Amino acid sequence: MDSIYFTPFSISVLNVALMLSVLLAFIWRIPDKSYATKQLLRFLIGVDIVFLSFVYIFSSLSLEGARMAWWLLHSVVLFAVFLIQFAYSFPVFILTGEARKALYFSGAASLLTYAFYLYHTTFIPPEFDANGSMFVFPGAYEVGIAMAVWLIWSMAVFYRTARMLRHGIASGAEPDVAATEHRIAAIKKIILILLSPIVLVLVIILAYLELASWELASHLLGTGVMVFLYLFAMVYLNNALEPSSLQIKMVGLFLGAILVVLGFSSAITADLHEEAFLAQKGADATRSTDLLIADRSASLPAEVAYVKRDGRVIYSTIGGMAKPEAAAADWRGDWGFLKNRGNDPQGFYIEKTITADGHSYAVGYSYLLYRASMHALSSSLAWVVLGAALFVVLIFPLFFHRSLFIPLRRLLGGAGQLEHGDLDINLPVSVKDEIGTLTRAFNQMAGSIRESRDKLRSAYEHQIDLTEAYSRFVPKQILSTLNKKSILELGLGDNIQKEMTIMFSDMRSFTSISESLTPEEVFRYINTYLKQVGPIVRKHNGYIDKFIGDAIMALFPADAESAISAAIEMQREVDKLNRKLAQDGQLQIKIGIGIHTGEMMLGTIGESERMEGTVISDVVNVASRIEGLTKIYETPILISYTTRMKLKEPHAFNLRTLDRVRVKGKQQWVDIVEVLDGESGERLGSKLETKQAFEEAVSAFQNQRFEEALQRFTALGSRQEEDRAVAIYRERCEQFIEMGIPENWDGAVKL
Repeated sequence: MDSIYFTPFSISVLNVALMLSVLLAFIWRIPDKSYATKQLLRFLIGVDIVFLSFVYIFSSLSLEGARMAWWLLHSVVLFAVFLIQFAYSFPVFILTGEARKALYFSGAASLLTYAFYLYHTTFIPPEFDANGSMFVFPGAYEVGIAMAVWLIWSMAVFYRTARMLRHGIASGAEPDVAATEHRIAAIKKIILILLSPIVLVLVIILAYLELASWELASHLLGTGVMVFLYLFAMVYLNNALEPSSLQIKMVGLFLGAILVVLGFSSAITADLHEEAFLAQKGADATRSTDLLIADRSASLPAEVAYVKRDGRVIYSTIGGMAKPEAAAADWRGDWGFLKNRGNDPQGFYIEKTITADGHSYAVGYSYLLYRASMHALSSSLAWVVLGAALFVVLIFPLFFHRSLFIPLRRLLGGAGQLEHGDLDINLPVSVKDEIGTLTRAFNQMAGSIRESRDKLRSAYEHQIDLTEAYSRFVPKQILSTLNKKSILELGLGDNIQKEMTIMFSDMRSFTSISESLTPEEVFRYINTYLKQVGPIVRKHNGYIDKFIGDAIMALFPADAESAISAAIEMQREVDKLNRKLAQDGQLQIKIGIGIHTGEMMLGTIGESERMEGTVISDVVNVASRIEGLTKIYETPILISYTTRMKLKEPHAFNLRTLDRVRVKGKQQWVDIVEVLDGESGERLGSKLETKQAFEEAVSAFQNQRFEEALQRFTALGSRQEEDRAVAIYRERCEQFIEMGIPENWDGAVKL
């Protein structure tokens, strides 16, 4: 009791320190704190230190007791901060860099403050204000000066912060509010920050009020101001730009509510306990007065320190006490407060004034009795406060960890998975409350989204299948050529005129082949061939416009090279297919290909219930006739001279000028060119070897030098017997030599 002394005000300050510690823990746990929030953190640390500074004043009249109480309360506060930090990061202890800095700052400031107070309490004796209501140390006034300096510094800091918030720039620090932040939100935040110096002023006034008077109203006022400070910080956290944590807010609010309740109950309990103590001692004083009147001083209670009658000491147990100094009037109603002569910190007394037997009696008791009684109550209340705080910061998170925080974190994790497109999620429902209902609703929502996704995916895949099915009948290239994105945009009569290369391909002797096959075998035979050549057309940026029995009509919008390359590859693929058919004992396939280039109209024809895409042009007829010439000249690939002129690199192919013909239904003649790359084996080598000689013979024929041409073709015939074109030219030369040249002959032969 002599070394540590708890008073009701000790409980009040303990509540304040715990509240501030919780607020500090709140702000420490905010990730990516802004400049203004960091300033608020430092400000609250300063306020916490100011409250701890009052300990030496009210904790004990003993210097040793003051020191021990100072360090005890400060250690409790710092330990509470660590516990809160642990509870918020449960089950892993994390002490952030900001928390360490704050603790270092608080510890250094505490050491300086303690050294300052130690000097005054050690070398300067306490003073008693006979006209006032308390005893004071001179250091208390310096405390006021220190707090005033802190207030000025805080106001300067927050004024500078307000300007930085206004301009959106924090000089020498991290930017707090972007320039694009909404004006109303910025103003609200500035107002919230500027409230804090006002709170500090109220706290300082409250502290001195409580030191001056331990009335119930003072305690209630102090608790109310601290509630205001606590709510201010919570409002700031809820309106700040930085993210916070539901766990922090729940623990903080719950602890704040408990501390407020304990503050009120402690104040009321202490006031009632004090009244009961003084009432008991007042009754003892009345009995003591009656004993003195009855001249029975030997029977006085041992607790009575002295008795005065009409101001003169008639009974005393105080050694060396000549005369107690005047007491302060109305300390507690008809109770007075006084001290002995000298500066003994323990020489304080309380006395009860009683009027009896026509005299005024004053019965005095040692102040230590009052201290001991209030200390016993305050110590119990302090343990209750600390126990409640520890319960909140430790047991509360453990209690709600499974029932609240884990389900909420699962919900947050599930929301994150949904955000990243992971719909295969089903959260476990571990509680049967609103959180459980929310979890079930989340699972149902995820299931509905997953079901909708599956339906949408199925519909999308079905649409792709439909599109692919439509593309088998309406090629995609027709849509792109007509500048249509979807077949739904295609309308009857849509058309475009464009230069394209057209290819006709036809199977040789298909009629005779089909007569020897069943219908199923005929379709299988044709489809076997078409499966091989169709992809080749698409590979070279072309598309099949239509199938005409065993014939193919394909278009190449890009260039003529693509059509010729496709024709060459088709012939080679047919050669491979024939080798396989020969192994299976089936009939082999031979095809002829004709290619022509020119302006064509591509569009849709038909009627509302049935339409198709096609090309309309004389170029189509010419290409078909050229393909027919491959049978006459017994060559795989023929192209028109127009197509040859459209080639960007004609030397990339082995081409041989073949003939000038006037096809059926056309008055204008067409020069045709043979693509030797369509040949294979010895035929290809022989034609390449005689290519120049053949073209010279054709030139002589076109210039009506038939005898020279005949000699040249005869020489070629002796070298290669399988070249049907050589035989045809030889017959023509002999005919023209024998019958003469037709009138107005232009070098073209009608076929």
